[in-house]
Amino acid sequence: MTLADERRDDAAEAEVLPVGADPASVDGGAGPRRPGPAHTALRERWFACSNALGWSVASEWPDPTVDEVCEVVLSGRVGPPLERAMTRWAGARAAAGIGLDETLSDLAALHTAVSGALGALGERRRLGLPGAEGSRLVRVVSLGWTDVACGDLSEAAAVDPLSGLASARYLRTRLAEVYRSARAHGTSVGDAYALVVVTLQVAGWSRVAPLTVAGDAAAVVFDAGETIAVVGRSTVVVLAPRDGLAARVRVLRGMLARRLAGASGVTGSPSARIAPLPATLDGVADTLARLREAEPAVPRRDRILGFDVPVIAPEGDGAEPAD
Repeated sequence: MTLADERRDDAAEAEVLPVGADPASVDGGAGPRRPGPAHTALRERWFACSNALGWSVASEWPDPTVDEVCEVVLSGRVGPPLERAMTRWAGARAAAGIGLDETLSDLAALHTAVSGALGALGERRRLGLPGAEGSRLVRVVSLGWTDVACGDLSEAAAVDPLSGLASARYLRTRLAEVYRSARAHGTSVGDAYALVVVTLQVAGWSRVAPLTVAGDAAAVVFDAGETIAVVGRSTVVVLAPRDGLAARVRVLRGMLARRLAGASGVTGSPSARIAPLPATLDGVADTLARLREAEPAVPRRDRILGFDVPVIAPEGDGAEPAD
């Protein structure tokens, strides 16, 4: 069975747009444009190779991130653009319940599809998996898969399993209690509370120790029952009363600078800032999502190589002052 056969069997499946395409701007707004022949050829070849390597359920293979990876490969973009695409692809596999073993087999299928691709794919593009180049690519995919798979576990728990601090799930529960209390008393949460956001620049598994140190420092400064939680991979958040908050944040900054100076895994200076809370509980999820998205990028120790194309450079929350 080919991917084309699989898609013909599913008459309700929508057309796939190229990455970044706007449906309203394609074909004069008349509807989505079909992928180009090179895109289709690579996707079909990748699917066929994945089947040959033992992909278990054909209907689970298609995903928008597959098309994103194909677009990046065909455009010749490597380095950060390729890493981001592969990370999102691996995360989508984890979110769909596909195991790491099968995800890595699918990566090997992509390698096979690209390495032997001529004809409709145009100029040969080589995706090298052997040696250091392959190790880097396998690492990126493995971390992308693990972040989603392990993130699901941590989100379901009250305590973050790595740092021992409260989880984002518990923080949302605590915030819901605060908003219900404010509504019952006719007050505004934003007038009484704020978030203290501690952001660390850390890398890899070595981020665990700095997160724990930051949490311990926050617990010294905020020792009156405030909620201290981990949000994302390198952000500690404190739900704290606004009274005297600016002075406490200044103390926290000094403590973080002393305790994390020269710490293993820390690649930059930690920051602590005050972030306002939204007017209603409905905005809390967006606020926490913005904090995760604002985290510093993971430092890259090398580049993904292996394509016979030039490297393209990476494309170029309302915090309050603590004073």
